[in-house]
Amino acid sequence: MMPKKYVTTVLPFFFLIFLSVPFITNMEAEAGGRPWKDHAKPYDFIFGNHIDTHQQTKLKKNGDLFGFLYITFIGEKDGVPVVEHCDNDTPADECKVGWIIRGKFIGGDNQPTFVYHEEDHPTWLVVSRNDIPQPGSFSHFHWLGLPEGGGGFSQGDMREGYFIELQAVDKFYFRHNNEDLLVMPGLDISTHVNIVGSFPGF
Repeated sequence: MMPKKYVTTVLPFFFLIFLSVPFITNMEAEAGGRPWKDHAKPYDFIFGNHIDTHQQTKLKKNGDLFGFLYITFIGEKDGVPVVEHCDNDTPADECKVGWIIRGKFIGGDNQPTFVYHEEDHPTWLVVSRNDIPQPGSFSHFHWLGLPEGGGGFSQGDMREGYFIELQAVDKFYFRHNNEDLLVMPGLDISTHVNIVGSFPGF
């Protein structure tokens, strides 16, 4: 017969581990391989512009976003996959999860200001560095609604949207603006950075 102390302390501990295994396994499977379903529920949040060709996210009860940013394989470099974002012409089965997305809304009097765009992610000036969510690694801002792409803004335009934190799920080279950026699994603050705290003239 097992000692009473063992039954009341150790067994509940192992029972909790047993219950958590399916949850952990499902989260890992979804993060690494949720198929592209063209914003089918529950990942049905829409920004209303070009990012929707390679994102699937859902709006949580607290107003935050959670979801995935998608890539497609285009080659290999030094034994490492080279990828780029999916677009409307990418077959669904070739769109794979590249990053986990976490987003926090910013709007009202604190809307970021567009300052410039040169064939890269449009750059945004925050009202205050205090607006950038903490804790976290929120290095990207993406607007809601039109214009479709960054080239449609005029300097000084203000937009509401989401600060985005990216967590890469694998190692790959991300090709963007004719540059191959090495991405390692974990938090990624470099590939999509487009936030500044100051800018000449503002």
